[in-house]
Order: sequence, then structure tokens, then C-alpha cells
Amino acid sequence: MPAKEIRINLLGSQDLGHTPWGRLVEWATTYGRYIMITTEIVVLLAFISRFSLDRKNTDLTEELRQKQAIIEANLEFERDVKSIQAHLTTAKTLLSTQDQPVEMVSTLESLIPADVYLSSVDISRDKLGISATAGTTQGFAQFLSNLQSISQIQNVLLGDIRREPSTGIEFQLTADIAGVKPK
Repeated sequence: MPAKEIRINLLGSQDLGHTPWGRLVEWATTYGRYIMITTEIVVLLAFISRFSLDRKNTDLTEELRQKQAIIEANLEFERDVKSIQAHLTTAKTLLSTQDQPVEMVSTLESLIPADVYLSSVDISRDKLGISATAGTTQGFAQFLSNLQSISQIQNVLLGDIRREPSTGIEFQLTADIAGVKPK
């Protein structure tokens, strides 16, 4: 004789839809499984997309390394270009202010008396420096008077003055060049 089949019903035989626990169990067995399936699908999609994201990350890292290598290889070239640009800027500045020293030398040439000899002339952007020798006191006085009479030169300051019996009056002077704003 076959054994009688035993059925165990843990939910009970009463109507589950009318009790709060019954409604909760019914909701969990119907809608809860849909929520669980959806959650599992999302987890699986995240797991699968991780492979794609890892590949993209690897590709971007490799591309970044290649670009860094290119930048490092061209670093010396970039330094050279910047150095050349700085030299070009300096040359452009010098070329734009080149007329000023030429004009100043022409002006000084017209101011020098016959017995005054220039040892050195230093013309910068806004300053003039002269070392000279005058044969006579009249030549010395005439040169200073001529310098002070033109509007291009201002604030004439005498520096070292000495009288040498063999050469005459040796002197140094500095002056400001008018119309140029000092840096």
C-alpha cells in the first residue's frame, strides 16, 4: 500500500486576503518577486557594463600615457621656442626705440664745441651718460650751456670733475632724456 501523501501548508487554511499578515504575504509573493527580478537585472547589467567601463578606462589611461610621452618629448622644443620668442620680443623693442639713440647722437654732435672730446657716451632708454675732456674752461662751459639749452635733455648732473695739466678738464655727467617715461 502506498503511503499517504503528506501535505504541509505553512500559510494556513484560512483566507489570507483578510488579515494584515496575509495581505503582506500575498503582496510579497506577487509584486515582491517582480521587484526582485528587476533588481537582479539591474545588478547583472551593472556587472556586465563594468567590463565595458574597464576597457574604456584602460584605453583612456593608455592614451594619456602616450600624450604625456609626446609632451615630454617636445618639452625641449617648447623651451627653445619660448626662448626665441623672448629674444624676438627684445629685438622688437630695440628696433622700435632704435631711432632715439641715433637722434640723440646727432644732437650731441651738434652741441660739442671744438675743444671738447668725448671719451664715452652711454644712451639708455631714459638716461644719458657722458665722459669727456675739455681743453679749456670756455669749451667746458659752452658744452654744459649747450646741453642745458635743448629741451630733449633735462636734469644735467655733473659727476667727477678733475683738471689734468696734460689733457685739460676731465668730467662725467648724467642727464635725463625728456619725453621718455622711466620704467
